[in-house]
Parts: sequence; C-alpha cells; structure tokens
Amino acid sequence: MAEVLYLYPQIVRVSFTNVAEQHIAQLQKCFDVDVQEIKHTYLIHKHYKIIATHPVFWVFTHPSPLILDARLGELERIRQLCNALIGFDVADSDRIAQYCADLLNEYYDCIVLPSNASAEAYYKSGVNIDVHVIPHGIDERLLSAKPALHNIYNFDLRLAHAQKEQLGYKYVLFFLWHSGYRKGADIVAKAMQIVQKECNDVLLLLKLGEIGDPFIRCFSKVKHIAVKGWLTWHELAFLYQLADVVVCPSRGGGFELNAIEALAFGKPVIAHAHGCFADYAQWLITCKAKYCNTVIPNNHIHIGGGYEVDAEDMAGKILKVLDNYDRIADRYSKIAFWVRQKYNWMQIGKQLCRLFSNYLRNSSMIS
Repeated sequence: MAEVLYLYPQIVRVSFTNVAEQHIAQLQKCFDVDVQEIKHTYLIHKHYKIIATHPVFWVFTHPSPLILDARLGELERIRQLCNALIGFDVADSDRIAQYCADLLNEYYDCIVLPSNASAEAYYKSGVNIDVHVIPHGIDERLLSAKPALHNIYNFDLRLAHAQKEQLGYKYVLFFLWHSGYRKGADIVAKAMQIVQKECNDVLLLLKLGEIGDPFIRCFSKVKHIAVKGWLTWHELAFLYQLADVVVCPSRGGGFELNAIEALAFGKPVIAHAHGCFADYAQWLITCKAKYCNTVIPNNHIHIGGGYEVDAEDMAGKILKVLDNYDRIADRYSKIAFWVRQKYNWMQIGKQLCRLFSNYLRNSSMIS
C-alpha cells in the first residue's frame, strides 16, 4: 500500500506539472507513490503517511473570501488524512502575502522551494515551519535530444535556421511564455532596439506559448522571429543551439529554468545577480539592476518586490558578447559540464528521497 500521495496539476499542464512529474519519477525509485489531480482532492478518502501538494497557493488560496473559505476547508480535510503534509511552491517576489504564510504555518509540516531567495522570502514573510531548498533539474530528455534539422517540424524554427544559414543572422533568445512584466519583456524590447541600431544582423528569437502574452506588443519595433507553440525535446534543444546569447532579465521568479537550460547548452546567459539568480550568478553575465517594489502587479500571493535590469547595460552586454563571441563561447562550453553535473534530476532526486525518508521515519515513530 502506498505511503505517499503526490497531488499536482495533470488536466491543465502548467510549469508546476513538469517539475512535479520529475519529482514523482525520482520518489518512485524509493517509495510507493500514488498520484492524483490536485483539483480533485475530493476523491481522496484513505490515509497516507505523507501527502505532498504541488503547488500550494495556486490551489488553496483565492482573493475571494468565499472561495478561499471553501478551499481552506478542503485543505483541512486533506490535513486530517495524513501524518505529514509537504508543500512545493515558489516565491516570485521577495515576499508572500500574510495569509499565505499563515496557511503554511497552520496546515503544513514543511515547504520545499527551488532557490535560497525563495526561502528567504518565506522566512521574511513570517513562515515558521521547516523550509527546504531543493533546486529544479534539467530534463534528461532535453540533454539527450537530437537537434538535427530532420527532427524539426516547427515552421518558425526551420525559418530561423534558414535565415541564420543564408543571411548570417545572430540570435538573442528570450522566453515569453507568460508573465511578461515579471519576465522583463519591456526591458528586452528596449535593449534590443539599442542593439539593432548598432547591428542590423542581430535578431530577437522570441519563444512564445500558444496564447500570446499581452507584453508581446512591446516588440512591435524590434526585428524578431517568433517561435510559437509547444516544442518537442528535439526542437527545444535545436532552439538553444540556434541562439548565440540568451537573455533572462526577470524582475522575480522562483528559479528561472530557461537560464539553467541555456547554460547547460553552453550558451552565454545575461541576467542579474539577485533573487533566484544569486544561486548560479557565478555562471551568468550580470547586468546592473535596481530594486523595484512590484514584480507581479495586483497579485494576491506574491506581493513583494524584485530587481529591474538596466536596459542600456543589457544592450551593452549583448554587444560585448557578440563582439567577443569565440572567446566567451569557449568559456561557456566548459561551464555547460558543471551545470549539467549540478542540476541533474538523479542528484536532486536523492535530496528529495532523503527528505521524504525523514518524514516517513518521524511519522512511523508517531504512529
């Protein structure tokens, strides 16, 4: 009989889904793990030694008091069905709302976060349960992908490849799946306008989701190629290989996996040295950044501030990388090895299994 139940979003795939599935795959090497759609908690009726929810706030909070009350009622019922309740979440700013901290303190035994900056934000917000930092990893399917042209079916990617081959374009890659303001879309647009005044052979490679973020309008005056939709692992690897430099000027975020993935492909990554980036800033090309009071406007969970990159400094860093590309690319080809060693799911899985083993041991002593 399974001792662990892991709840996560399955019906609607979000970024939490990908990380949760990696966690489950690692935990199943050590334990019997049941899984359930996190929005279907009403189906849970048996007792587990550990129930893990991934995430916490997206499911169990809401700005409406009526909906919040119903969600907290369901969370209280789940709490009674386990010896230990473990949460997984992030901090997109340097503070979470007081009622979120209170929720964790009342119902959870611990919270697992992907960066030291996230942990600091939770402590600063009044969380007094155990906080564990376990980073995200790079999917082995991405690292082992075969990014050859015959595996590429995305038209936008094939176009970008053809233009690079035929016209000699250099590409600056930026991911705009969602959260345009938090991700710094406006900063990238300003920086790229400066870059393109200096160099007309530098294009922005803009990775978009199926639904365009409102901040896409920032790029109306920027020469770019938009790569739209969900990519296969081969296509995502191909996208990283096409890029000459990757920019990630997020005002806030829990981990920013795209920056780590780009480093694993030996690509120079431009960001700042604060927040979640501090954990791997030694590998980044960092820009000047100033504190900003808002990361996600009007958000009821992540209510704190972050860091805003100076667009002119970012433009200067992009131009410097492109002007000295061979030397810098050689350095980053060496960095790729260390990034792949540190952020691989096998190593991270061992941390997860140790954490769950401790809580299972404690729950056995209690029972």
